[in-house]
Amino acid sequence: MEGWLARRSGHGGADFVGRFDLGGGSGLAGTSLVVLGQAKCVKPDTLITAEQIARVVARLRRGWIGVYVTTGAYSESAQTEMVEDQYPIILLNGTSLVAELRSMGRDDHGGDLAACIEHVLAGREVAITNRRPEEILLQ
Repeated sequence: MEGWLARRSGHGGADFVGRFDLGGGSGLAGTSLVVLGQAKCVKPDTLITAEQIARVVARLRRGWIGVYVTTGAYSESAQTEMVEDQYPIILLNGTSLVAELRSMGRDDHGGDLAACIEHVLAGREVAITNRRPEEILLQ
């Protein structure tokens, strides 16, 4: 996945932008989706509300998907609203993040979580920019 991080101010509700390519292998036609993301580092017992997620949802255009990542959790009403309104957004909570890191550490680093995190951080050269999200499709 290609992408970048948004600058701290003036990003309009997005912390990261990515491109997810679908199909296109073996001579087949494919398409690319813009991934617009928000990340919130909060206490594990903090609940993210529907209103907080709505800021990302409001920026989505046709053919885009949203990702909201938090170290906390999502309120029941926020989850219900996202499902009922069929918003194209993925919600990742702190529990899911920890489980994924543990899995990566176990499978790829012999159970050494610290080595896993070092590997993830060392392998990422991510630009921080003020570019518009739709520019990801030009890369």
